Amino acid sequence: MSNQLTILEKQILQIDNLYNLNLVHQANGELRKHQPSNFLRLDTTQELIAEIESDGQTQAVKVYRGSQGGTYVCEELVLSYAMWISPKFHLIVLRAFLAMHRNQPQQLSLPEPEKKYTFEFTEYELQTVAWACFAFRRNNNLLHELYSPLAAIGSKFAVEARDNAVEYRNTLRRFNEVVKRITVDIEADPETNWRVLKHIRSFDEKIFGKVETTI
Repeated sequence: MSNQLTILEKQILQIDNLYNLNLVHQANGELRKHQPSNFLRLDTTQELIAEIESDGQTQAVKVYRGSQGGTYVCEELVLSYAMWISPKFHLIVLRAFLAMHRNQPQQLSLPEPEKKYTFEFTEYELQTVAWACFAFRRNNNLLHELYSPLAAIGSKFAVEARDNAVEYRNTLRRFNEVVKRITVDIEADPETNWRVLKHIRSFDEKIFGKVETTI
């Protein structure tokens, strides 16, 4: 395939311009210390993801299920992950991307603009969306907090709890940004259900397991 990314003879699956980071991990020997989840939870990685997605149209990380499932990331994150592992592996991955791009046809037209939709919400419906975001946040933090006690007792769910907390943190951040944007003109009234906006607007993706629960 002309646009197939191959690293050290390992073909890397691609979906929607995102690359399977688990397969990149396998190509490098699949050492436990180099697990993608360890890389994704770094502050520097989270900052890079936020910068990549700052245009509101680009998705840097996505988790797919099924036979070809895994954590898929954009090219910039693959390169950053490779550099995190070692300069040598970074050079190997960089050359793999260059080889792939040399075989790709030049894009002759601009990409289609992102589709936009207009909806009307009742106050109750919009409050429900905001509270769903807050519930997502609390459960994501709970998964993060569960890792240490589960690991301490040797539970097989420890790694799954940690990986889910890390993988879905980016989805949570995007969800939170959407809710902030569509409620920007609404007052966070502490006497009504809009009190949840206080938590939506104070979200800090760098703080795991620390969310004020007094509502």
